[in-house]
Amino acid sequence: MKIVLLVDDIPEYVDTMELNLPEECRAVQAYSAEDAKSVFGKETPALAVIDVRLNETDTQNREGLELLKWIKVSHTAVPVIMISAYIDFEYEAESLSLGAKYFLRKPVQPDEFREVVKKAIKI
Repeated sequence: MKIVLLVDDIPEYVDTMELNLPEECRAVQAYSAEDAKSVFGKETPALAVIDVRLNETDTQNREGLELLKWIKVSHTAVPVIMISAYIDFEYEAESLSLGAKYFLRKPVQPDEFREVVKKAIKI
């Protein structure tokens, strides 16, 4: 069973992603970068799926991008899929330049999400 870390500040969105994971995966949920980092102290995810903005009250929020940077330095083998509801092309370009394997736009379609997860962890 592959562990997939799902990080979003909106619990309903994390639940939706979990429901759409391939059956070979088990979700670990986190609602902030701090929560996500603590997961790495207990488990080694096969994949992390991270929302770009993890604090909607902060208009300059880049917490998800900072978490991506942290993972790419401290857990280099873990692939990352970044997601965002914002249409800003800069988020996509920056995510990919920082090492994200894929970038998806919300609302993510269930079939697309499952396929990208499978590709990212090669199942």
